[in-house]
Amino acid sequence: MARREGEEISAGSMADIAFLLLIFFIVTTTMELEAGIPQQLAMKVEVLNPPEFEVKKRDVFSISINANDQLRVEDEAHEVEDIGEMIYMYFTANMYSETDVKEARYLPYTTEACKKAIKLSELDLVEAPEDIMIQSRLLKWEKRLMVCETLPDGGYREIHETAVIQVKQKAKTTYGMYIAVVNEVKKIVNKVRDEKCKEIFNGLSYYDLDLELDEDQEKLKVLRILVPERIIEPAIKN
Repeated sequence: MARREGEEISAGSMADIAFLLLIFFIVTTTMELEAGIPQQLAMKVEVLNPPEFEVKKRDVFSISINANDQLRVEDEAHEVEDIGEMIYMYFTANMYSETDVKEARYLPYTTEACKKAIKLSELDLVEAPEDIMIQSRLLKWEKRLMVCETLPDGGYREIHETAVIQVKQKAKTTYGMYIAVVNEVKKIVNKVRDEKCKEIFNGLSYYDLDLELDEDQEKLKVLRILVPERIIEPAIKN
């Protein structure tokens, strides 16, 4: 009796099926991404005659992280938990006190002074309409005028533009430690903004501002000028 051979199964379409399954898994799979800190980088521009700022050492709040994740704050050893109060004192040191302008970290601005500075900047801009520094200066004075007109006293005190928080790190500093330090700085900045928000806007919390509302966006602009977030990061060294 002759043996009956089995029918061959065509595997020609298996590759197509596998390819379709692969596409299905790629489309439906959610990848876990490591969260970072949103940071807007400054745009590089060519400036012919950049202004020279005299940066005083006392205006730079220095935080250093070494290769072993050890912190030195203002040349002293500290833990991450210690820097919150120190940063808060840095931001509020003479926010309200009347101090000699040459020694003050916070400088006073009034509606009248802002309007005069705007007129001078506009005249300079007529002479040099393409000068980026004049445009920047005019924009700063317009923002200061906006703040003066928002506040009931018609004036305010603004932290000096050379006052910054410097976060220095080594090449072997872990990303976790760097994030912990920067997060602590941002937390204190938001805390001071919250205090100013409640003081200016009848007890309204900074954390309750709705970015979808135009009026809250205007409040946020004012608070960012009153309490700016200035974090500089020097080049990483080995």
